[in-house]
Amino acid sequence: MDQDRLDSLFERYRAACPEVEPGPNFMPDLWQKIDARQSFWSVFDRFGVKLTTASAAICLLLLALNLFFAPGTLNLAPTYMDALMAEHSAERTAYTEAIRRAPADMPAVAAPAR
Repeated sequence: MDQDRLDSLFERYRAACPEVEPGPNFMPDLWQKIDARQSFWSVFDRFGVKLTTASAAICLLLLALNLFFAPGTLNLAPTYMDALMAEHSAERTAYTEAIRRAPADMPAVAAPAR
């Protein structure tokens, strides 16, 4: 019973897939068939691969630039937050006040009376 079903399966397979005679045009014909099966969406597949590669390259470039030009390497004037972060003494931080220097052309503002 199983042998008959298996033979029937092989017969249907041979009928569905005719044997191909290899010849001098076998590979060019095969590639022509493969190219004919390329769909409209394969254009988007190739574009997606190129876009992903370009995005990865840009990310690596930005990462390298970010590491090379770290904020500490630039000659920027320190901010108030930088000064607070540099101060690691807890005793001083609790008792000090923020002092802001006024430009030379502005008059100094007097502290309010208590």
